[in-house]
Amino acid sequence: MEKQRFVPGKGRGWRNGTWLLLALVLLVVSCQQKGQVQEEFARGLKVLQRQYVPDPTLDVLHADLQQQQGRWVLRGETTVPAARQAVRALADSLLQQHFMDSLVILPHPSLGDSIYGIVTVSVAHLREEPRHAAQLVDQAILGDELRLLKRRGGWYLVQTHYRYIGWMRRESFARTDQNGLTAWRHNPRVRVTRLFAIIHSRPDATSEPVSDAVLNARLREVSRRGRWVKVVLPDGRQGFIASEAVTADVKIQLPRERLRDAIIRTARSMMGIPYLWGGNSSKGNDCSGFTQTVFFANGIQLPRDARQQALVGDTVHVDSAFTNVLPGDLLFFGQKGRITHVGISLGGAAFIHQSGYVHVNSLDPASPLYSKYRHQSLQVIKRVF
Repeated sequence: MEKQRFVPGKGRGWRNGTWLLLALVLLVVSCQQKGQVQEEFARGLKVLQRQYVPDPTLDVLHADLQQQQGRWVLRGETTVPAARQAVRALADSLLQQHFMDSLVILPHPSLGDSIYGIVTVSVAHLREEPRHAAQLVDQAILGDELRLLKRRGGWYLVQTHYRYIGWMRRESFARTDQNGLTAWRHNPRVRVTRLFAIIHSRPDATSEPVSDAVLNARLREVSRRGRWVKVVLPDGRQGFIASEAVTADVKIQLPRERLRDAIIRTARSMMGIPYLWGGNSSKGNDCSGFTQTVFFANGIQLPRDARQQALVGDTVHVDSAFTNVLPGDLLFFGQKGRITHVGISLGGAAFIHQSGYVHVNSLDPASPLYSKYRHQSLQVIKRVF
């Protein structure tokens, strides 16, 4: 019988090859499982985002699951505490608690107690991302209160008093804690009633300016000297503003008819103000920034965007001549139920709006101010008061 020749290492090589193959199979299976977990988490997260943060301009919910050094890590941030619990439960259902939870509730803990800001410039920009070239999404006015959510370099993610979210430069506000915010609220304040005003270094119109101010700006009142009011800005700067440019910052309560007249006067005072995407001041505004500024000047806080404003108030069911549309009603325009534009009724078919600049148009075909485009795109009319 022929002897089999022994080949050194042949059996061991076969075993090593088998283990290598098994390791590759396990790696493939592990990768597949990892991908499946992440896909299921992403699908579940979308459901939770629709449930807890239906409008991402007003709240934050970002999260993901990643493996780091063989361990699952849940990362992200949200402004909604209930959303954090729901996202954690989602991760639990996929990983049975075998993960590290690094999901943060905003304001970020690194901010400590100083999670508030008060705007210190006449108009502060809120941008979509923390860079100067990013899209302008909103503006805040001198004296406006902010809630600080997190910091990235010289930028802060902030939330306005009407909950709108954007990135703002640190130079635009005075950072403070709850005590500082309370002090700002409780000290006597004045509100600017002119479209534009100057805060001077002395009670003299020829003196050097301290700052400019726009409609709805708020300042702390110190004293009055004849035609001048001594004021303090949120960052401590002091100056003098003409008394006819301000009024006491108290809650505005006008009878309905007087309120309609006041809103139209304010709106018409802004005729010709240029359009600015994301603008929300008397220096420049977009359509919903215009309506928000006008209404706030008369004691009514509207949401920021046209689609959000369209959810406020009662629907006005109009006839073909718009005879039951009253001054101060809001007209919303768009296509296929999507709201993209808003204006303020002057009564009947006429309305004032920001489109290129603040001007008047009409929905009456017989009017020289008739806008066929706006007539055809009218979606709904709402009565806020």
